[in-house]
Amino acid sequence: MTPQSTPSQSAAPEYVAPAVEFARSLTGGVIMDVVTPEQARIAAEAGA
Repeated sequence: MTPQSTPSQSAAPEYVAPAVEFARSLTGGVIMDVVTPEQARIAAEAGA
């Protein structure tokens, strides 16, 4: 039997940091295009 390799702990921040920063940037809301009256109604009900 050969030992299985595991992902190194040092590689994780390279992938996690951008995801965390992206999530933080969305905490205040998201800008979206509203092009139909139905979308405008949904946006207004959601607090836009």
